[in-house]
Amino acid sequence: GGLSRRHSSGRDSTAAALPLPLPTMRHLLLSRLLRRASSPSQPHHNLQLIRALSSSSPLPASDTDLRKYAGYALLVLGCGAATYYSFPFPPDALHKKAVPFKYAPLPDDLHTVSNWSGTHEVHTRVLLQPDSIPALEDALATAHRERRRLRPLGSGLSPNGLGLSRAGMVNLALMDKVLDVDVKKKTVTVQAGIRVAELVDALREHGLTLQNFASIREQQVGGIIQVGAHGTGAKLPPIDEQVISMKLVTPAKGTIELSREKDPDLFYLARCGLGGLGVVAEVTLQCVERHQLVEHTFVSNADEIKINHQKWLSENKHIKYLWIPYTDTVVVVQCNPPSRWKAPKLASKYGKDEALQHVRDLYRESLKKYRCFSELKPTVKTQR
Repeated sequence: GGLSRRHSSGRDSTAAALPLPLPTMRHLLLSRLLRRASSPSQPHHNLQLIRALSSSSPLPASDTDLRKYAGYALLVLGCGAATYYSFPFPPDALHKKAVPFKYAPLPDDLHTVSNWSGTHEVHTRVLLQPDSIPALEDALATAHRERRRLRPLGSGLSPNGLGLSRAGMVNLALMDKVLDVDVKKKTVTVQAGIRVAELVDALREHGLTLQNFASIREQQVGGIIQVGAHGTGAKLPPIDEQVISMKLVTPAKGTIELSREKDPDLFYLARCGLGGLGVVAEVTLQCVERHQLVEHTFVSNADEIKINHQKWLSENKHIKYLWIPYTDTVVVVQCNPPSRWKAPKLASKYGKDEALQHVRDLYRESLKKYRCFSELKPTVKTQR
């Protein structure tokens, strides 16, 4: 009675109705008995109660029992579910008629654009394809007036998603014409949307070609210049170094003509501007005479390349390494003019007699068959 009265004297009256845990009750009883044991009345009785409470057995592990019973319950539920779904229900059962999930159809004005390798994809409602410089100027001016960004999108061969944007993109695939070819100066002026493969084919008729281009030739000329597409060897720079002049369409100032003579600083920045200074509309490139190359491909490894890299870089006009992932194998591709290329000296696997043995056997078998055929004498029967 004393415990309940003391507990009910707290601030919260509702707490008196809640039962105390057994360890708490035991602690309170021990403390009260210790205070009473100090009094001279009934000392032996109090000491016996203290020993009985302190020597009582511990409570059972309730958490262990709960885990055990929960495991039993889960096992029963799992067996029931397995039995339910394994039982052969009739084909017209309701739970067997599952409705397949269907994606909502995309809006008609939504364009899905991805890069060439399929690693990046974006949906946008603004995908512009102007066919002339005035149309490109109007598109950029409208976006500038609406405070909306447009990213120039080439052929999408870059492995990253730099040219993709949900806000809007502009593609120059319709601006793909060759405007002028100067055979004497070895220059060509093209629209930025023409692909490298189309440009190389057009230059072949004039005996010209680009100084350097990739093995994959699907890039737009404007894109391959703006991203600083790679050079090769020790002496061939990236393709943007071949630019003589260009027309850059900007949002606020319209079309700007840039060259090494007019504005060399801005021209140097705009050649590899990643579309940040404007959209390249026309380009004049320096070409070289059309020539042939001999390609030599062989397999190497990382250690051998470390030893011979400087040597191969100085000896070959074009060189590239193709590393095969998760291996130590590297494919080395070297390209040189025919006059500089030297065929590797390969040791013969067979001797001269062994190499000609199959030809000799074939010749002998042919002679035997021919002799057998010539020894056959035709028989002619005459009738009287």
